[in-house]
Amino acid sequence: MVLALSLISYFLSVALGLALPGPEGGSDNPYLRPDNALRLAKGFFTALALLPFLRARMRTRGDTMVWFGTGMAAGLTLVAAAVLAERAVFTGLFDFKPDYRVVGTFSSMDDDSGRVGAYIAMALPFLLVCLVRPRLFTLLAMFGIAIGTGYVLIVTFAPAAYAATLISTLTACLGWAWAARHRRSETASALALSALLLPLTIGGIVVAAVSGGFMTEQLRTVASDLADREGNWSGGLALPDSSPATALFGMGLGTYPRIGVARKLDERFPTNFVVAQDGGYHFLSIYAGLPTYLGQKVSVRPDQQYRVFVALRSPDGKGVLSVILCEKMLLYSANCRDTPFRSHLAGTWEDFGAEISSAGLDEDGILLWFKRPVELDLFDPVPGSTIEIGHIRMLDPQGHDILANGDFSQGNRALVFRGTTCT
Repeated sequence: MVLALSLISYFLSVALGLALPGPEGGSDNPYLRPDNALRLAKGFFTALALLPFLRARMRTRGDTMVWFGTGMAAGLTLVAAAVLAERAVFTGLFDFKPDYRVVGTFSSMDDDSGRVGAYIAMALPFLLVCLVRPRLFTLLAMFGIAIGTGYVLIVTFAPAAYAATLISTLTACLGWAWAARHRRSETASALALSALLLPLTIGGIVVAAVSGGFMTEQLRTVASDLADREGNWSGGLALPDSSPATALFGMGLGTYPRIGVARKLDERFPTNFVVAQDGGYHFLSIYAGLPTYLGQKVSVRPDQQYRVFVALRSPDGKGVLSVILCEKMLLYSANCRDTPFRSHLAGTWEDFGAEISSAGLDEDGILLWFKRPVELDLFDPVPGSTIEIGHIRMLDPQGHDILANGDFSQGNRALVFRGTTCT
């Protein structure tokens, strides 16, 4: 019954989300397209498709949940390894003062959301699968993964993730002890082993809290952050219309950013971008709203001079294009160099060029080969303005263009979107 009602709800929400049109003229911003509803529904329908296989194996095998828990533990291991590598090259493993929140394996963290912390809170209790048949190897694996995951939790710098992980871990440990009593096994030892996860989690949070820097500021501003979030929630609740259909079914899955663009409350709205055509000429049009960066990873050599050439047009005469070369994983940038280009003639294509130095980039490496990735970003810093990019090239000292799809003939391929969808 619950699955059937959830399925009906999702079908209705997806239908409503697909029915609401995007911005006039189209959009390549994934959050502003009608098919954003399909992107958000993907997780539910993937789990629903896998559920029959899970149930079938549970009917025929007794080790189903053991393998399921092992897979969850493997996922935690991979996330912890990715975060350790990211921290090693960007901040150092034990420096908790910089304002740097990790993204790990979550490319959807481009909007500075809390997906890493949410994943940890959900997946950490599955480590108790190691206690089904406790052996020295499984116990070592359990505590090794718990320590790595605790480190990841610390560097999310998210108080909500801390609280959620404490609650989920405590619930799992109590449930494990209850199950041991139900099986009439040794309850005390089961409780002791499972409860060892709690000190690891709590200890990590305490370390983050007393280490100073960014986390200290985060904890000091919990009350004001909550007030800001309540304001955002109130603003979000004010966006939908007051019709009975909306009260029953909502506005549709994935429509919040599109409604934000249409309403433009407080002049804060997502940036829209689209690859359009003028005859046979492709160009990228950016209508600037909240800060949004479009770019791609590039391979540069240190201490070299690179030449950037762009063709620009600003229909309203206000658009500015900033070409930024930075060391960047996803959210935070380091060692940046910014070259702005300003259109002088409204509605007219103009050619610009400049040199960008790679001095200081792509130098420091871990284990001789693992280095900070370098990214070239495009950014219009003037909200409400429009800038159109006909082509962009970045030539190395040998004259080779190191950018992919710089003429946008293949649409938005090779472009990476990073920015704020709506607040």
